[in-house]
Amino acid sequence: MAKTAFLSATHAVPVRRGGAARPLFVTAAGVPLADAAALVAAMAGEFRLPDALRRVDALARARAAPSTPAGPSAT
Repeated sequence: MAKTAFLSATHAVPVRRGGAARPLFVTAAGVPLADAAALVAAMAGEFRLPDALRRVDALARARAAPSTPAGPSAT
């Protein structure tokens, strides 16, 4: 799933959720494309991005952030 269309992904299915004007673009491997699009459309959450995907994105971004040294400060 992507928030913007890839030019090379001509097989992506646009899925609109939560009354959003802009669609999400769904591709699939190992699952029929129509089934994958239906699964994304049925995911929980009232907004464009499903709640589960928003949470996963936030966790991934938190892990990618540089960490601070974990030890007593030298003050």
